[in-house]
Amino acid sequence: MKPIIGVTNLIDTAKNSYWMLPEYLEMIEDLGGIPLILPVLSDKEDIAQILSQIDGVLLTGGQDIQPSLYRELQLECCGETSLERDECECELIKQAIAKDMPILGICRGVQILNTIHGGTLYQDLATQYHTYVNHHMSAPYNRYVHKVRLDHYLRYLLGEDEIAVNSYHHQAVKDLGKGLEVNATAEDDLIEAIALPSKRFVVGVQWHPEFLYDQDEANHHLVHAFIAKCKK
Repeated sequence: MKPIIGVTNLIDTAKNSYWMLPEYLEMIEDLGGIPLILPVLSDKEDIAQILSQIDGVLLTGGQDIQPSLYRELQLECCGETSLERDECECELIKQAIAKDMPILGICRGVQILNTIHGGTLYQDLATQYHTYVNHHMSAPYNRYVHKVRLDHYLRYLLGEDEIAVNSYHHQAVKDLGKGLEVNATAEDDLIEAIALPSKRFVVGVQWHPEFLYDQDEANHHLVHAFIAKCKK
C-alpha cells in the first residue's frame, strides 16, 4: 500500500479560491506516495478525522504567516497573509505531531513549524536581513542559487556537509522555536532547515525540493525518506 500524503492547500485571496502547484503532487507520486489535497478546516474534530485518513503531511509554500502568531505587529514589508490558513495549519501540525506523524515543511512550511514552537520570523529579508545571498530567485526554479551547510539529522540523512539549493522566499526563521534543531544554514548564516529531533520525521526546509528532486540526488533522497517514514 502506498502512503497517503496530505498536502496543504494554497489560497488565492483575490479570487477567493484554493489552488495547487502540480510540482508538489508530482513529487509525491513520483517517489511512491499518493497526494491528497487537504481542505482548510476550522473544526478540531474535522482536522482529527482528516488526519486519521492519511499517513503524512506536506506543508506547502504560499502566503506570509500572520505576525500576531509569533507575537509581533505586522509591518508594511510583510506580504499578504491568510489567518484562516494559518489557524488550520497550526492545529493540523499540532495534532500530527501528537500522533508522531511524519511532516515535511517546504518554504512557508518551515516557517509555520517554527512559529507553532514559539519561534519568530523575519517579516521581510530585504528590510530586516541585509545579505549578499540570493534568497529570492526568478524563474525557472530548478536552478541552484546558493549553498547550505548541513548539520544534525539532515547531515546524517543526506550524507553531505553541504548542498546547493534553489531559493524563493522573502521571510525566514529568525528566533528558533523551542525543541527545534537547526539542520541547515546559508552562507550568510540564515537558518535554512529545522527538525524536531524528538519525533521520527518532522523536518522543514526553506528551499523548494519539488523543483529539484528529479535532477538532484540530495533532494530526491530527502523527499523519498519522508515518504518512506510515512509507510511505517
